[in-house]
Amino acid sequence: MKLKKVMLIVLAIAIVVTAGFLLIKGRDIKKDNSGKIKIISSNFASYDFLRAIIGDNNDVELTFLIGPGKDPHSYDPTAQDLISIQKSDLFVYIGGEMENWADKVLDAIDSNTTEKICIADFVDTIEEKDVDGAEKEENEHDEEKNGAYDEHIWTSPSNAIKMVDALEKAMEKIDNSNSKKYKENSEKYIAQIKDVDNKIQNIVNNKVRDRLVFGDKMPMQYFIDYYKLKVSSAFNGCSTEIDPSASTIAYLENKVKEENIPVVLYIELNPGKVASIIANEAGDNCQAMQIQALHNVSLDDFNNGETWVSLMSRNIDVLKKALQ
Repeated sequence: MKLKKVMLIVLAIAIVVTAGFLLIKGRDIKKDNSGKIKIISSNFASYDFLRAIIGDNNDVELTFLIGPGKDPHSYDPTAQDLISIQKSDLFVYIGGEMENWADKVLDAIDSNTTEKICIADFVDTIEEKDVDGAEKEENEHDEEKNGAYDEHIWTSPSNAIKMVDALEKAMEKIDNSNSKKYKENSEKYIAQIKDVDNKIQNIVNNKVRDRLVFGDKMPMQYFIDYYKLKVSSAFNGCSTEIDPSASTIAYLENKVKEENIPVVLYIELNPGKVASIIANEAGDNCQAMQIQALHNVSLDDFNNGETWVSLMSRNIDVLKKALQ
């Protein structure tokens, strides 16, 4: 945690230097010769929703700030990232503990030229919760986490729809000439989200068990609450811990055996080692399977153009095996 404090101090210095440079150069560096509207999103879900809203409008340049295959919790913006944000027309971020760098970055943004949106402001957030079975994480910031909201808002379909709606209105504000197209695109994407939601809800309605077990972190509390499921996991939310204790693994193994749970889950960008250990110990009828939490996206999936809808659709077969 001390290293994180040092990084934040370095970041603050970089912001001051960058902001000074921008003031010296003047606001004319905001646009380059392309003349395109520049949009930057810090997280994948907002990036994907914006991509759907913008559609084939080549006059808009959309950037996924963190990029695929990286852990959003350990990201720190570079000096070039700061310049790119400062030059953008719209900057969309999540904020909270996940993006504790954002407040300092926002101080360097000129609100007169860059629209900035904390997308979490448009949904009903929940506090971070202790999950059944999860490893207890003790650190000097425990008191700070009390009352903190869970940033993984996009895992609930209802929140995803609210995010699309808010981002569509933001695009209308900065590019009203294309408002009709943005509205049409957002309505089409919302219809796709609702279709996935209906398919998952059908699985939940026909479930024979109501508990999901994660041999991993569990950044899907909004999903769990939305579908009224129970959950056990090795870690709370997106814990910074790496390996659970033997007692935590034993607890989850017993939970799987007691409730005859056929699937132990792990999230994307994780090899699923712990989930496999728990599944193997639970018996031949149990297997480890990956579930998409859309915390981020792999480089291959990003290059293949995978979306919130296509990734969440992958979860349909996984949930069938886990719940039915």
